[in-house]
Amino acid sequence: MKTHARKQMTVICEAPVMHRITRVLDKVPVSGYTVFDAHSGKGSEGTWDTDRMIGDAGRMVMVVSVMSPEQADIAIDRIYEALEPQMGIITIADVDVLRPERF
Repeated sequence: MKTHARKQMTVICEAPVMHRITRVLDKVPVSGYTVFDAHSGKGSEGTWDTDRMIGDAGRMVMVVSVMSPEQADIAIDRIYEALEPQMGIITIADVDVLRPERF
């Protein structure tokens, strides 16, 4: 079966910032993305969880999108600008897809 190279971008950020990220992805434009709730984790500031949080201020989400390498080049700079003053991380991975027309 033939596969096709794409990029998977994952952004973990505070929930109130999520719309900045999805706005960038919509403007690139990418064909789609998925947003997941992040319930707990550990990073440079130590461990965290959302069990006792009230509201969205400390809630974290993960935005995942698969796109062409050209789209990733555009998106990474714009997302970094949107996320830079906030808490969050961005990763990009090489992935292979079976249906390239969807990405």
